Amino acid sequence: MSSEGATTEVEEAEQGKYSPVVYFNYFRNNPRAVVSPLLYLVAAWAYYTLSKNFLYNSLLNLTAGRIERLSDSPFILFEATETIEVIEATSLNFTAALCIILFYGIYSLGKGNLTQRQYDIRLQAVAILGAFPFISFSILHILYLLENDESWYFDLFFMEEMAGFTLSNQWPFETVLQNPRWEFYRVGLFNAIRVVLLSIVCCTILGIVVGVSRLSANRMLAGLAESYVEFFRNMPLVVQLFFLYTVVLGANLPPFKEIQDNSFFDWIFISNRGVDVPETEIVDMTLFLLGIGALLAARIYIRFSERVLIDNDNDVIEPIQPHPPSFSLVYARYMVGIIRQNLSFLARPFAPLGKRIEPVLIDIIFSVSILVVLYGVFNVVEWNYTVKADASEGGLGFRFLLSFIQGISTYEPLSMFILGLIILILSTLITFNVDAAGLNTFTVDDSSKGLRYRSILWGGVILVMCIFFYLSIGVEQPNLITEKNGEELAWGLWKFEEGTSQRISSMFLTLWIGLTLYTTAQVAEIVRGSIQSLPRGQVEAAISLGLTPYQRLRLVILPQALRSMIPSMTNQYLNCWKNSSLAFVVAFSDFYAVFTTIVNNAGQEVPVFIMILLTYQAGSLTISAFMNYLNSRVTKVKI
Repeated sequence: MSSEGATTEVEEAEQGKYSPVVYFNYFRNNPRAVVSPLLYLVAAWAYYTLSKNFLYNSLLNLTAGRIERLSDSPFILFEATETIEVIEATSLNFTAALCIILFYGIYSLGKGNLTQRQYDIRLQAVAILGAFPFISFSILHILYLLENDESWYFDLFFMEEMAGFTLSNQWPFETVLQNPRWEFYRVGLFNAIRVVLLSIVCCTILGIVVGVSRLSANRMLAGLAESYVEFFRNMPLVVQLFFLYTVVLGANLPPFKEIQDNSFFDWIFISNRGVDVPETEIVDMTLFLLGIGALLAARIYIRFSERVLIDNDNDVIEPIQPHPPSFSLVYARYMVGIIRQNLSFLARPFAPLGKRIEPVLIDIIFSVSILVVLYGVFNVVEWNYTVKADASEGGLGFRFLLSFIQGISTYEPLSMFILGLIILILSTLITFNVDAAGLNTFTVDDSSKGLRYRSILWGGVILVMCIFFYLSIGVEQPNLITEKNGEELAWGLWKFEEGTSQRISSMFLTLWIGLTLYTTAQVAEIVRGSIQSLPRGQVEAAISLGLTPYQRLRLVILPQALRSMIPSMTNQYLNCWKNSSLAFVVAFSDFYAVFTTIVNNAGQEVPVFIMILLTYQAGSLTISAFMNYLNSRVTKVKI
């Protein structure tokens, strides 16, 4: 009986394992076991539905006569007489087979019996297979649109036609109705760049001030900073722009008829039309570039004098002495550097000398490229966008390349700008390799003698720059004309004498102030969070050294906080660049507003919006490249 009773208890226990109550308790304690399969089923159903629709349209485009350029290709799967039902059935079967293969591939990846190489290959194959319906549809549908939709005409000859409209903000350019659309694009691009650059500079300065103020021991100052952040961060930018344009600048600035009574010593005039400032012009570009060259030359010399040579064993070979080398020594080092680049086997005996001159040559090339870029930027009015229309037998890329090469021989500003930009990028990439090779290790003399030496050097450089700038920049005082032929003019006819003033429009001021105030709130929070993330011991160590609050902030806190600040601030700078598209709200003519008008009168929507996307992408990549370079310099020292 006992044996039979034991058997009965075992059977009841086995049956109890599969009872509904046990399953209910298990799923109640483990809800993930229920949710996960449901999510997988929903994802599988969504993928199946989407891929079936995309494959159906792809197969529809592979019908004979649908896309002319594919009519003779082996990819045509259906005759023109095939019915829709046949294509639907084919797409259904094809999708089912694709999903089975795809899900089996995912299952095999999860088994864990593959080597790393096998896993990588199968994962890539599964990813390509899963994306196949969408890739095939995109390619085939674009081919179809190119043949059947006139808006998908990608040649940019329409940009060389007459624009047919005017711009309200075009400094420093002058445009008329008859100018080609490229000229208007140049004006809009320059307008967007200058307002974004000014906003980035101002929001960085104000953001640091507000962010540090939020951590102040002064409760009123911290409260004001917090109120500023919460107000501007939580209000949409478009609302702020409307408020600034209609209420702050529109209602509070004096009318133009009272401009005589609203000036600063007759040099700066303020009205509801904007701010009129003296006309400033670079009268001698050579002297102006020499002034900037003096600053770059000082940078080269300081890096040369503070550079420390390190061999492959990380032993110091020779610290560079802070005295200027002779011309013969520089020339010898230059020749050794050329030999090292071309005949490396002959340069081995001169390796230490070559290590001294190669980084200097890279610094010189980098500085020269900056001067070439600035030459193109400050001659932006003379940029020639004609892409050699007479060489029409070539494509757009060939004609642009021909224009670029011919422009270099004549020092055409646009060609020089592109050339300088190419050299700048290449020299920057080479600098990364030099840093990795340990040839850009520096030492700084912090003694009183070294500080005095650097102060004298920088003082002399600034003096030389001021002299060159004074000789190269001309300034004209604004001359307001209120009378003509002895008779006073009506206030609406007042104007400034041509060539004596330039106007900063109220639209530009609105967009600049709006972008600055909005982005400052974001930057301030980044600064506050980065400072608070630092270990408390860093601040206590700075206090123990007897540093003042300003010295603690400048020498200890901010340099370490930059490591976490820069990545987040990069995002805000990119947002500032993209938020500039709201310029149309205040009638400011940036390139987005210009292209929107071109779409209305030219009808080429697709190429125009692709140009908009490429322009924003180019600007974003430029900002990211600069900030990534800055981030690499900041994080170079490991802590």
